[in-house]
Amino acid sequence: MPLLLDDLDLTKTKKVDAKFFSSKLNGSGKKTGRLHQGLRPLDTTSIETPARIELKTTTTQHDITVVTVPLAGITRRALETLPTATLPTPDVDERFVVETDSDDWEAVFDMTPQALVLREDKSSKPIKHELTIQYRTELVLMRVGMIEPERVVRLTEDTNLAVTDAAVILDWDASPMETAAGAISLALGRLGIAATNLNALDAWMNEYPIHDRIVRLAETWSSEAIAAEVDAYIADVTFPDKEVLNALAIQLRYLENYSVPLEAYGRIHRALTAAFDSDVAQVLAKQNLNLLMNHTLAGLDTIKPQLARLVPPDPPPALPEYLSPQQVACVSTTEPLVMVRAGAGTGKSSTIIERIAHLVACGVNPVDITVLSFTNAAADNIKERNPDVGSMTIAAMINDIYQLNHSGHDISSIDTIINSLEIFFPTDQVAADFRARLLDVDKNKIGAATSLNTFVERHYDRVMAMLDAIGQTSLELEIIICYQRIDEMVEPTHVACRHLIIDEVQDNSVFEFIYMLKYVAKHLQSLYIVGDASQTLFEFRSANPRALNTLEGSGVFATYELTTNYRSNQEILDFANVVLSELETNQLAQIQLRANSLEAPTKASFEEKVRLDYVHLPQMRGFLSNELSPLLANRVLPQYVDPCLARGEQVVFLAFSRREVALMQALLESRYPDRHVASLVSERVFATDIFSKYIKFFWNDVLQVPPNNATFVVTQGIRDNMEKLTKNVGNPKVERAVLELVSKWWLENGATTNAWVNLVHQGSMPSTEFFTRLRDNLLAFEIAQNAVKKSLTDARNRARKEKNLGEKVDLVVSTIHGVKGLEFDNAVILHKDDKTMAQDVRRLYYVAFTRAKKTEYVLSYGTTDKPVIVSTHEAIGNLLVEREAQAAEREKHARALALGIDPDLVDDEETAGVPVPQSV
Repeated sequence: MPLLLDDLDLTKTKKVDAKFFSSKLNGSGKKTGRLHQGLRPLDTTSIETPARIELKTTTTQHDITVVTVPLAGITRRALETLPTATLPTPDVDERFVVETDSDDWEAVFDMTPQALVLREDKSSKPIKHELTIQYRTELVLMRVGMIEPERVVRLTEDTNLAVTDAAVILDWDASPMETAAGAISLALGRLGIAATNLNALDAWMNEYPIHDRIVRLAETWSSEAIAAEVDAYIADVTFPDKEVLNALAIQLRYLENYSVPLEAYGRIHRALTAAFDSDVAQVLAKQNLNLLMNHTLAGLDTIKPQLARLVPPDPPPALPEYLSPQQVACVSTTEPLVMVRAGAGTGKSSTIIERIAHLVACGVNPVDITVLSFTNAAADNIKERNPDVGSMTIAAMINDIYQLNHSGHDISSIDTIINSLEIFFPTDQVAADFRARLLDVDKNKIGAATSLNTFVERHYDRVMAMLDAIGQTSLELEIIICYQRIDEMVEPTHVACRHLIIDEVQDNSVFEFIYMLKYVAKHLQSLYIVGDASQTLFEFRSANPRALNTLEGSGVFATYELTTNYRSNQEILDFANVVLSELETNQLAQIQLRANSLEAPTKASFEEKVRLDYVHLPQMRGFLSNELSPLLANRVLPQYVDPCLARGEQVVFLAFSRREVALMQALLESRYPDRHVASLVSERVFATDIFSKYIKFFWNDVLQVPPNNATFVVTQGIRDNMEKLTKNVGNPKVERAVLELVSKWWLENGATTNAWVNLVHQGSMPSTEFFTRLRDNLLAFEIAQNAVKKSLTDARNRARKEKNLGEKVDLVVSTIHGVKGLEFDNAVILHKDDKTMAQDVRRLYYVAFTRAKKTEYVLSYGTTDKPVIVSTHEAIGNLLVEREAQAAEREKHARALALGIDPDLVDDEETAGVPVPQSV
């Protein structure tokens, strides 16, 4: 039985601070940090602040880094564009009351931080930091004696003040301490009103709580309050013209800057569908993938009665007796839309296998079942068990559909596509915009997928013409194009089915979720998805745990849970459950893992099976280089690993980074020369764009020589311009790889290019055609080379992983990413303590803490005297002591009752040996 986490005295009240917006916003409004108590609403820096900051960005040139950070919930553009926009009346306890000479009007003034710019200059010693904050200033006019409204409308040149009871004059300023008094006087003067106490405004400005106001904005963004702000803006849009709708679209994209709660997105989507007709609401929903998810879900919900569903015979087929009640419910459900929330080690794969068997037992033809997996290995496993069932990855399914419709497009890297677009369409503005959006996707920038999707939709014919010309596509483009034309795409027969199952669904990108929901609606399929949002680890591949959370909270799916862990003992799970309770992804599900065992943990068993070794450091620098290996050699290996090996048990070493894993592997290989240390770290694949980049920059050099010299100019040109063609100039290994690649191209294509040269000499081929063929040959080689490299690397990684796991070696090292879905006897986990740890890192450690079956050793390090992980470990031990005492008291009470003695008058020795009645 898991511990009741509410009983743990960890005082873990979640607080939102200014670092919600940027980790660089240190300080708490006190003496130190960038948001210190001496900060005033005054621009004393040299930073030029953009008028409109709508995207969180970081740019670095030379030694200067500039960070732009949006703060306010509503964009400046949205408020400036909508004449009927309203704002909340400033809080009575915070605003500055402007005394005037008017008998009809009273005025108040307030400010809201709209955005900020951080500038860091590393060229100066010490490093120079500059901060500029842009404020939205609000001068509110209200008729004397009126009941104060909750919101006031923006005053514009078209507003008739004579028929308005309250209005707000908006402006934006980076230095209101200097300019606000003049601006207030000017604004009131135009209305024939004079302010009489502006000399007191400076004192109000000196007390203006910048830090607290920014924290309050962070609290708004991280709660449903952000939806209230956006909903109010949507309600203000009474007569939407093109400019207003464009501003609203940008406002909806603006929300992607930060982690907005899924409940907020649901509420905003409902406001959109209530305010606009279906066509406009759909266009607006496409401006934000989270809104598009909600929109697609709502559409699927309306046709749920038409979806395929399981109809068991009467009587239904018997299920295996070894299935738990939770698994029985998951396997036998007849709902058409099913979500199985499956915690770590709870038997996701076996549940899917049993679901397939149950469908077949109920009369479903296996060819009408398709299982989509995240990895090829998982897909192959399903196929081996069920040869007639369709099994593939989502990427493979989408690629098969796309290639059937656009067979002339080869899968290519985004870098090569960008270079090719510039080569083929050097002066085309649409191509330039296309390149910019692809580059943002490649860098995984905020809102990049949304922007690319809307761009492709707006310029679909032009985009497809460009892809036809270069003969290339990418996985990111394939799914967008398949989504855009889902109703027109011809589909291969092997992807058709009636019952669709998706495994490890949390690792899908938001766009894959959206596409699959739309695909299910198109084919009226049943959809059965299995996953755990708290194990989402691939956000760098555009996976988003919030997507699965959106499905969880939608009410569209029948939701089931698997919480019985068949891997680990309860001691390990109690520790992991505390981490799980801190994850935003688990706030809706509230999953707590319990072991498949009745054995109750004790403090002694907990401390034996979950060892925590915290190393307090004066500073982090130098720990990995100087201290990690001695700690492992002198403490971890002799005290923990050697006893595990003596028992014939396996030990895995897990760390966050490849560097940490490499250090541990080197030590283990030195310490245990007679044992094989297996590494599960995957070999990385780096796509090359040497040839396309050379063509883009230097093709004119090739065109200046006769065809018989062209190939020499290409090979020599790449050698001579290495610094412009590679990112690692001066690295002998990289330069050698480039030269080997050039040699390989010549060896494979020399005969072909020489044949073309002969055709030119014979007059059978124009020289212009020769150069076109040579260019296309170089691009085709680059594309093919990248595809081959990826295929070979993936095969090597998979083969090595299967070999190492199959041999059950004694010692294994891996990044945490590399062991997802795997289990080991024992684990050593390197844990870097950080009180501001991001949610994606917390999820990573949750996965690490659930890999061991028997014991784990957590080697934690940090600069905090007593971090949360130490308090957690101690609190669990103390709670187990209390539980033991309560259990002993209950047992004593039961034995005393069996003897007919008052429990308060009997000691333990008197009741020893007396059996406890089973009914007690």
